[in-house]
Amino acid sequence: MTTVTPSSLPLAWISRDAWLIITARSLRSFAQTSVAILLAVYLNLLGFSLLQTGIFISLGLAGSTFFSFLVVLFGEVIGRRVLMVGFTVLSGVTGVALALTDQYVLLAFTSFVGAFNVIGGGPTGPVQPLERASLAQSVDPSKRTDLFAIFQIAAMVSRALGVLAVSLPLLYQSLFDMSEVDSMKVMFAIYAAASMIAGGIYALLSPSSEAPVRTRGWTNPFTLPSRRLIFSMSALFSLDSFGTRFVIQSFVAFWFVEEFGVDLKGLTGIFFISTMLSATSAWIAAKLANRFGLVNVIVFTHVPAVLAVTAIPFMPNAALAIAVWFVRAFFSQMDGPTKQSYTMAVVGSEERVALAGVSQLGQSGLGAAAPPAAGILWESLWVGAPFVASGVFKTLYLIGFYFMFRNVRSPEEEKARVRDRTAR
Repeated sequence: MTTVTPSSLPLAWISRDAWLIITARSLRSFAQTSVAILLAVYLNLLGFSLLQTGIFISLGLAGSTFFSFLVVLFGEVIGRRVLMVGFTVLSGVTGVALALTDQYVLLAFTSFVGAFNVIGGGPTGPVQPLERASLAQSVDPSKRTDLFAIFQIAAMVSRALGVLAVSLPLLYQSLFDMSEVDSMKVMFAIYAAASMIAGGIYALLSPSSEAPVRTRGWTNPFTLPSRRLIFSMSALFSLDSFGTRFVIQSFVAFWFVEEFGVDLKGLTGIFFISTMLSATSAWIAAKLANRFGLVNVIVFTHVPAVLAVTAIPFMPNAALAIAVWFVRAFFSQMDGPTKQSYTMAVVGSEERVALAGVSQLGQSGLGAAAPPAAGILWESLWVGAPFVASGVFKTLYLIGFYFMFRNVRSPEEEKARVRDRTAR
């Protein structure tokens, strides 16, 4: 008879802290995905223009930039756990505002304060670098990419459930005779509550989630040993993020409505399937990385996604546009766990928050210009222009990243390479 011990159970190598982070991130992903899809439609119902919607989103990105800057400088002084709790609760403040007021100035202010970063890839912002650094140190390096894959899969499945929740306003309207606007306000209230609960989960993290060596003073990223790598990589990720944010989920949902008359049920189906495709690809990406290397998977699996996003506006009907969007969805997130694992591997443990923070800072800062730019291109040039612009910028990123980092390997990849040479 075989005895089952805790260590022999599947995923027993994942620590308690890692599970807490995965759970909190999943809850945030569920709540934020639903409101991200509804946001542009909701603000339009309130009478705001597409440009105002872009500015609202950009202010959230600007807030994310500001707070990410604070994380880089003081993250290890204040403590990861405290900051994860604080930023998550603050993000719920924006949900409260959206549920209670239609005053644009107040909404814009809370978007900045709450770092309301709704780009369609799930929750990002100042919490993300703290999560990545804590996850990376919670696991053996040989399992790091697998852990980030599980982290992403859990978040993506939660996002898929969040997509299904987009249809809840229709249920509220039917059961409670609510107006369309009021039914959407309920969704923002749910988002706010979920943010508060996620903040409580982060509060349960143990002291081992903090940096191995707690710094007493602020961190100067310009003096870190890996500063050249940190800033080069962050610049490229910012370019990638800039391209991504030309096709944020809110705008894509609005595009399907405007171009093909897709209703709310149709949007729910489209984004649920595309999110599940993204979740499926994360584990495949982790296994490909073990065989072909992290950089190769980051770059070459993203090429089909870039081609697909550029082709979408040229599709003559809804069926083909949806099919191409699904292709984009499957490949677009394969660089997620591999990129996170790679960035945490190529710097020292004491530099992880700085790298993730500087990267997030650049992505939020440059990315803040993309939504209003997409709105301007849409209204003044062509509705498909944001999709094409996204493809151009992401192509430049892929070329730059490959040629700059193709010979920079993670420690475990370098060890495997040395072993192979020795065996020959």
